[in-house]
Amino acid sequence: MTILNWISSHIPPWVWILLVAHFAILGTVAYLILLERKVASWVQDRIGPNRVGLGFGIIPGLKDKKMAGLGQPLADGLKFIVKEDYRPAGVDRILFTVAPGVMILVIIISIAVLPWGGIKQSTRVINFPPGTDTAHAQAAVDASILNGATLVGQPTYTFQADDFTHPTGAIVTYDYPFQIARLNIGVLYILAALSLAVYGVVIGGWASNNKYSFLGGLRATVNMISYEIPLGLAVLCVVVMYGTLDLTEIVDRQAHYWGGIVPAWNVFTQPLAFVMFLICIHAEANRAPFDLAEAEQELVGGYHTEYSAMRFALFFLAEYAGMITTSAVCVALFFGGWHLPWIEWAWPALRGNVDAQHPEITTSLVACIVRAIVFFAKTLFFIFVFMWVRWSLPRFRFDQVMMLAWRGLIPISLALLMMTSIVVFIFHGGAIGGSMALTLLIANIFVTVLIMLISRVIPPAPLTNRRLKVIGSRFSKTPLPAG
Repeated sequence: MTILNWISSHIPPWVWILLVAHFAILGTVAYLILLERKVASWVQDRIGPNRVGLGFGIIPGLKDKKMAGLGQPLADGLKFIVKEDYRPAGVDRILFTVAPGVMILVIIISIAVLPWGGIKQSTRVINFPPGTDTAHAQAAVDASILNGATLVGQPTYTFQADDFTHPTGAIVTYDYPFQIARLNIGVLYILAALSLAVYGVVIGGWASNNKYSFLGGLRATVNMISYEIPLGLAVLCVVVMYGTLDLTEIVDRQAHYWGGIVPAWNVFTQPLAFVMFLICIHAEANRAPFDLAEAEQELVGGYHTEYSAMRFALFFLAEYAGMITTSAVCVALFFGGWHLPWIEWAWPALRGNVDAQHPEITTSLVACIVRAIVFFAKTLFFIFVFMWVRWSLPRFRFDQVMMLAWRGLIPISLALLMMTSIVVFIFHGGAIGGSMALTLLIANIFVTVLIMLISRVIPPAPLTNRRLKVIGSRFSKTPLPAG
């Protein structure tokens, strides 16, 4: 605990933000590119990158070791650094450079409110000389708290003696949250920060002075406007359930069981909201099958057609960083965050051994580290889903993407939000018990069945790409000879 106290006194909070952002996020991004290529090769029955090791062919002892291609991301990064930084004539010089920086910056800062490991709690005893009065004891406690306040925020304390006139000591409790910053509007903060990423795409497309890039920026804008609505409504279903925008509280209140065995994760109470959220974050990240902003077959490369070297690399890194952040938010909202069900039966420290009503608090540092690993593993699973979908589904047409949002996801999300509000009103809010969870699950099933029935009777969407008969086409049926 001395190490944690030294860290709290000597390392300001903004350093933690830089450490997590650069080493955890950007380091993971580099190897997600390798994972993307490996997933693509797995889907296409190929081998994928397996030649470049960490020796790059020049470091003695490592130059002949392939190491399953682990050096490929580093080689790619080196290539982007030394590549010519080309900028066409006629571009807006300032905005052309600012655009990729805006995109990567707003995605990195959005991770600040993610709770990834609960709270590490420690206590320290302060003894007072015999006969110390309350005023001097209070001053001694305040001085002790101020020494460690940079990391622990607001420590609490209790006097050790019942006689408060002459206390003999005090117990000071320090909380070390595994979180950069806790905001009571954490969900709103993340949605607002991620929605700003589209400005990087739009500015880059406009500043490039290229019609294909400009079209890519316009498509990204329409995509964001359309899918922000069902995304926000899906998140609002969870917010209405808990009555808070605090992402930390939402995660903590999922760390228990219904009936003693079923994890109290929101994916079991709001499966339809989870599916809509998963679809929308694909669209928000401009990932296939929603990658219309960079459709190579139509727009050459879209908003980043004119970019090269590290400017292009920042766009590339921002896409993967966005996948990490949105996947982490999905884990926090619907899959219990750091909670790993049933393992605490074998390891009681992971349950939280301070207060049964607050499972996020533990005195074990190892337990917090394990929780962080669990949170990261869940996030990697959804990143794999991103890649799996990209190499499995073809790109949608633009009219199909708009139709899915406005005629599909938005009406469904509105109906689900209304149903969730009715259930919460009936149960008067409060803790989500087993009966309320079952009612919410039934409500989700009811909305799904209702939408399926309505879709059979509403008039179909107008056909924008009707199949036309072409006279003399080789695909026309050839009449059989008579006789």
